[in-house]
Amino acid sequence: MRKILLLFSMCMLQLSAYAQSILKGLVRSDQGTALVGVSVSNETQKVTAQTDKDGAFALQAKVGDVITFTSVGYESSTVTLQNLSSLLVTLRALNEELEEVVVLGYGSIKKSNLTGSVSRLDKRVLETGVRSNPASALAGTIPGLRVQQVSGRPGAVPNIVLRGGTSYDGSGSPLIIVDGVVRGGFQDINPADIESIDVLKDASATAIYGARASNGVILITTKRGKEGGSSIDARAKVGVNTINLPFEFLNAEDYLYWTRKSVQVSGQYQPSQLNQLTAVGPFGTGNRYYDDGGNILDGNQNSAAVWSTMFLDDTNRHLLNEGWKTMIDPVTGRELIFTEFVYADYALRNASTTQDYNVSMQGGNNKGQYYASLGKYDEKGLPINTYYDRLTFILNGDYKIKPFITSNSTFNFAHTKWRDPINSEGNYMSRALGAPPTMRGRNHLGELLLGRDWADGNPQVNDDKFIRRNLNQKFTMGQAFTINFFDNLSLRANGTWFLNQTHYEGFNKDYLSSPGSWVRTRSSSASYDKTLSQTYNAVLNYNEKFADRHSVDAMAGWEFYDSYNNGLSASGSGAPTDDFMDLGLTSNEANRRSIDSYHSRQRIMSYFGRLNYDYDQRYLMTLTVRRDGYSTLLDNRWGTFPGISLGWNISNESFYREKLGSFGDYVNNLKLRASLGANGNVGGIGTYTLQGAYGTANYDGQVGYNMTSLSIPGLKWESLITKEVGLEAKLLNRIDLSLAYYHRTTSDKIATLVLPSSAGFTSITTNNGDMENKGLEIDLNYQIVRKQDWSLSFNWNTAYNRNKILKLPYNGVENNRQGGFQVYDPNTKELVWVGGYQEGQDPNVAYAYEAIGIIRTQEDLDRYATGLIDYMGNRPLVHPDAYAALSAADKERYYPIALGDVMWRDVNGDGVINTYDRVYVGNTKPRWTGGFGFYSSWKNLSLSARFDYALGFVAYDGPRAWFLGMMQGTFNTTKEVFDTWTPDNPNAKYPTYYWADQLFKNKHK
Repeated sequence: MRKILLLFSMCMLQLSAYAQSILKGLVRSDQGTALVGVSVSNETQKVTAQTDKDGAFALQAKVGDVITFTSVGYESSTVTLQNLSSLLVTLRALNEELEEVVVLGYGSIKKSNLTGSVSRLDKRVLETGVRSNPASALAGTIPGLRVQQVSGRPGAVPNIVLRGGTSYDGSGSPLIIVDGVVRGGFQDINPADIESIDVLKDASATAIYGARASNGVILITTKRGKEGGSSIDARAKVGVNTINLPFEFLNAEDYLYWTRKSVQVSGQYQPSQLNQLTAVGPFGTGNRYYDDGGNILDGNQNSAAVWSTMFLDDTNRHLLNEGWKTMIDPVTGRELIFTEFVYADYALRNASTTQDYNVSMQGGNNKGQYYASLGKYDEKGLPINTYYDRLTFILNGDYKIKPFITSNSTFNFAHTKWRDPINSEGNYMSRALGAPPTMRGRNHLGELLLGRDWADGNPQVNDDKFIRRNLNQKFTMGQAFTINFFDNLSLRANGTWFLNQTHYEGFNKDYLSSPGSWVRTRSSSASYDKTLSQTYNAVLNYNEKFADRHSVDAMAGWEFYDSYNNGLSASGSGAPTDDFMDLGLTSNEANRRSIDSYHSRQRIMSYFGRLNYDYDQRYLMTLTVRRDGYSTLLDNRWGTFPGISLGWNISNESFYREKLGSFGDYVNNLKLRASLGANGNVGGIGTYTLQGAYGTANYDGQVGYNMTSLSIPGLKWESLITKEVGLEAKLLNRIDLSLAYYHRTTSDKIATLVLPSSAGFTSITTNNGDMENKGLEIDLNYQIVRKQDWSLSFNWNTAYNRNKILKLPYNGVENNRQGGFQVYDPNTKELVWVGGYQEGQDPNVAYAYEAIGIIRTQEDLDRYATGLIDYMGNRPLVHPDAYAALSAADKERYYPIALGDVMWRDVNGDGVINTYDRVYVGNTKPRWTGGFGFYSSWKNLSLSARFDYALGFVAYDGPRAWFLGMMQGTFNTTKEVFDTWTPDNPNAKYPTYYWADQLFKNKHK
């Protein structure tokens, strides 16, 4: 019995010891909410645990152990155990998150006190990828901001539109401001130098910038020095660019087959077109290798020797030994000989590289701080000899001259050179990729052949003959002084100078224009353009907290903006040699030289103010007003633009924690906000447009003066009123959610109206109606994992926008319509006007003919075309029987509908296909835009991905229709031609392949 009691006592002691070695506790945020996923680490015993959904944890420990608590977004905490009783730990949010500061016009504000609609770009986005400017970093990151890349040129800047734009066509770019300096766009801004990008959306936030901010404002703040030790940072990025080609073009053999067949098919309707089969050309057999005397022809001297297509005979059979190929002609059955030439191999690089190097230095002490950076960006284009080369330098310095005076200096310089394709990006790419593949490539001497001409041919032949030197330099210099009169009262006086100068120089050496034809004019041109923008402002700031709960932050300011543009241009021709391109060496003969100079000036005077009021971090209010005077207007130069926004931090109310119980644990923070504000706009008005203009004209040998544009002194500002309500919440201490609904009305739209010829003037600038934008924005960020060594977050945003015209000037027609066309409405059984500008309608709509299928059988043809006439072909189209019954003269005015043609919907059932049969197919501007992505880090490694999207719109694929319609007549087509209707392929996806279809059935309408 004694042994049993002894064993029982020892077991109890072991259980007691075990119970005393488990530490239990709770982890809360400084807001009192449970923190999930906090890492709890016993540094002494090297064991870890995590908090559960209630913030609770259990961990093996003993008295004296050191316990560390860490969580992403919160300051870590370390505790040395004095006992093993239950532990309550509070973690404070990191200052940069709790007190995140958002930049506003002429100041900043804590995000928790923000009442307007402002979005900040996640700084990590700028650190990833290789990009010439920060605009593309905004794609898919900011709700309501659509970023559309419309060019592949090196250094190209995408189009950016906020909330559907303020123009009828959905355009309107935000105002770009870098360190207080208005920039014309994102060009030549080094992303590596950016500290933050804030997007101001609603009028309460943008009203502080008045009339220039109607399309929103994007504020870019560059990096500045920080107090502490000095540091040097070097970064290098390399990228590789390739073509994202949506088309697969035919090789030479397939090109010859389908092109010659298409001419044969089209020749049924226009027999004269069959001559192309035997003519000189990419697919014709009239090309020659020898002249009549047996001499080899040079394709750079004779157009008959450019293309390779010929009938095989004894005079050219030897070319098979040089790699030429043969095929059976689908038209004649004879054997063709040809060779293949791929223009892209000579016109494009297989891949191009982008290199981005940056070295920066920063540091400072309690007296002064500095940041300096040198950046080199070099991007090669895919077209040969195209590039974008930029050198940037920035120096920001802050120095405390006296305890109450601080100097803030900025110097920013960008030096950019570039070269684009000679005959424009679109033409160059279509010709490089879709050019006829049967060009011989080289002559018998091994020299490259030009091809058809300098624009459509091999660019390597002439590329070095076109000298193009493009240079742009941007200087920004800013100096500000901040005087602190008292702790709560300061004055900031600032002056900035932005110099933007561009120099273009071009020279055309003697170049081969087409086989045997040289251009020897030696044209030379040069231009210089300079804009100096000066901004001077003074801002008085006052802040005070009184009665413990009331906080006021007030600002009042004055600003003067002056922009002076001047430049000159000159051109000439007839230089004596290719070796010199100086304008002074061009011919001084009459009409061989031209010269011009110009200048213009714009000035803006402004007064502005803002008042932020905060009651106990619960009730927030912001009042903003700006008054602008613009030199471009005449009788209505001054406008006033006020804004008000309100916020309610519900989660800071006492009842939120006390009355709502567990709801407060799930919804950690909750804020409601609302705003109302006004902006103006004078975009679209030239510097001197409203003053009218005179020009000279010759009449009966005399020079006279006449008015070329009308004076419009009474033109008014565009007036924009924006209303918005929003909600911001933090859920489960992991999810940040924001919702916003906005409604914007633009009145007195500024537009150019075309006048009838009887008016004596072609157009006039006037106020032209009102429009509406309204939409919804959602932004969500989810911290999925937040451990000490590993974090994973997901973000998603989306925005819906709809535009509508509210009012147009009265003109006596329905809806005061301007432009547009009529279609048949099946609901009302009447013709209705659509498109153009109409009250109550979206101006960005698309109408098209509806294809209901392909005529695959005779039954299809009879059912569809009997009694039908289609007026949308190059000639009216009728059933074959109706065509056969026509007189010979009438047959010259019609074409017969045939098997393989498209069946179009006859919407009104009148037996006629015409413009009234078009149907609505969608909007040309997206209804929905947005993006999503993730960011993950493990120790010092990170991985991120980002995607953007646009939904709810249609776009016309012009290049695809152009190639499939063989519309140029000789260019290549795509492999989709394999799925066109033929008697052997009656179930094809696409209709019959015609040569130059716009001249026949026009099936690609």
